[in-house]
Amino acid sequence: MSTSEAPNLKYVYGVVRARGAASVRSEGVAGGPVTMVAENGLAALTSDVPGSELRSGREELTTHARILEQALEGGVVLPMRFGIVMEGEDSVRRDLLERHHDELLAQIDELDGKVELNVKGIYEEDVLMREVVESDPAIARLRESLQGQPEDATYYERIRLGEMVSEAVDARRNEDSEAILARLSPFARAVEPGEPVHERMAVNASFLVDGGKLEAFDEAVDQLGAEQVGRIRFKYTGPLPPHSFVDLASVEE
Repeated sequence: MSTSEAPNLKYVYGVVRARGAASVRSEGVAGGPVTMVAENGLAALTSDVPGSELRSGREELTTHARILEQALEGGVVLPMRFGIVMEGEDSVRRDLLERHHDELLAQIDELDGKVELNVKGIYEEDVLMREVVESDPAIARLRESLQGQPEDATYYERIRLGEMVSEAVDARRNEDSEAILARLSPFARAVEPGEPVHERMAVNASFLVDGGKLEAFDEAVDQLGAEQVGRIRFKYTGPLPPHSFVDLASVEE
């Protein structure tokens, strides 16, 4: 949405039920207070955007996420993607809360009582490489044959070794990721697997979990961590607003 001509621009973080919504303690992305613009039972979390441009640095992204997490304390929140700016309160009411009322309310009802949990697993690099070499005799033989050899003279062999290792790591990641998802999926309503950020990432997935199953999910992650200690380190984040399970593409256009 254009931000070049309208005064009193409103940055929009997400949508909540107007009744019982939690107050947000943090300042907005541009330093002002976060306020609610309400219409017909729904409310948008907003703050003023001074001028005609919105910065999009790490601080602003962190602020966006923090405000949504605080709003989650009062109940379900539909997070908007970072950078949604509208032309004042009237536009927020008319173009967001009124125009998309039924769609927004349906998603709020569907996600009520549920939160997103994110689980990442990172291989210990030396352990991963040892497993790859020990599990594939061809990799082990080629690796051994290249030790002490000039890099220039073995250029293509080293490329081949890298390709073989990469393929073996992918296969191991797929196997481990499937096993981890199989362990955690029974505690979730839905699962959204993500792409690995780097080659040492064993799993990267988001889970939509009922509030009543959070403790069981926590215990399952703890058990996985204990079983994989020294091999895979788990990073467990949440509860979070259900970013991965909200479809607001038509709303945000």
